[in-house]
Amino acid sequence: MPYIIKIIAGVISTVGFALIFRLKPSRLPFAALDGLIACVSYFAFTELIGGDFLPNALAAFLTAFAAEIFARICKAPATIFLLPGCIALVPGGTLYFSMSNLLSQNYIEAGKSLLTTVVVGIAIGAGIILASLLRIVVFKLVKKYKR
Repeated sequence: MPYIIKIIAGVISTVGFALIFRLKPSRLPFAALDGLIACVSYFAFTELIGGDFLPNALAAFLTAFAAEIFARICKAPATIFLLPGCIALVPGGTLYFSMSNLLSQNYIEAGKSLLTTVVVGIAIGAGIILASLLRIVVFKLVKKYKR
């Protein structure tokens, strides 16, 4: 499937989850942009680097960093942009195959899929944590030098 279709689907899923989370209509474009950043960066890093961990971690980092920026622009918590933005990164396909293989008693393939799912989940968490740490460091430096 061409990347453009996957990116559009990722942005639509981001907007859908933003609506489920009852995001204000004025903030929907920022959430959609965050989902776009997640999808584009994930596919770009996958092409450049390959693997599972690093592309997801870098995409989650950029998504979380953008959510922090959008939070400052909209004077809102970053979480309301981060959660819908990261939906496109969630490894739903590998989790599905893990459960399908497990039910089919194909334990080796289930284990491989489950390991990939866990690695991607950890990568997403690591990217979000790094972006939050960067925000804290930058804000402390700005506060320190404003004195």
